[in-house]
Amino acid sequence: MARLAESFDALRRDGDRFTITAPEAWAQGRTLYGGMTMALAHEAARRYFDDLPPLRSAQCVFVGPAAGRVHFLPGILRKGRSTTMVAVEAVSDDGPVLRASFVFGSSRDSAVAVEAPGLPEVSTPDEAIPLFATGNERAPGFTANFDMRLGGGAQGVSGGEPMMATWAKFRDPPGGDPVSALLALADAPPPAAITRFPQVAPLSSVTWHIDLVARPEEVDGWHLLRAEAEHSGEGMTTQDMKLWREDGQLLAIGRQNIAIFA
Repeated sequence: MARLAESFDALRRDGDRFTITAPEAWAQGRTLYGGMTMALAHEAARRYFDDLPPLRSAQCVFVGPAAGRVHFLPGILRKGRSTTMVAVEAVSDDGPVLRASFVFGSSRDSAVAVEAPGLPEVSTPDEAIPLFATGNERAPGFTANFDMRLGGGAQGVSGGEPMMATWAKFRDPPGGDPVSALLALADAPPPAAITRFPQVAPLSSVTWHIDLVARPEEVDGWHLLRAEAEHSGEGMTTQDMKLWREDGQLLAIGRQNIAIFA
């Protein structure tokens, strides 16, 4: 297992860009998995610009493999009184990797309040079954850094409903910035459409949108990540995603589009 903060510490600034050699412990095949690439982009943004308010929303397009040396180039899109929008482009020595935009916003008084949904009815982490069998060589390499258990929905390649409610936590406390750690955690489980795969097959995130409902103070314990495939066809699947702390506080809501090769 690898501690997440050690990879963040390996991100080196060189003028207006930040460079890292993609850490193999967080790889999925020939590339870093999407959550790790997004977390590194967020690290570059918050290190480049001083005094950013809390992250509220992030969107990205995964363009190419994050392998070898990867360079992150942040830039301001707009800075207002309460909101700052930052773009980050990531490129490797072989070509483009990612284009992301981050919306950072200060808190403001508002007369509008809508209560966030609570935890769905699922098994507790102690009752839940392992998401991957021990020693399963078909599981992506980065998953060794997480303990993931299926609390609700169907197992992969089972033909069951296209929904997975996965309890997940880092095997070693991640350290570092908790928002960056949350981005890395939020993309750890496989997409819900994997329940309908006839056999294990490659997949790759294409786009990801995530809105933060609450700012995490730490990301050490169990979190529930519920993903539901809303449509799959012609080699693509789209899913709705929500992430809660174990105590029931909703932290993030997201959507993802994923290329599947099954």
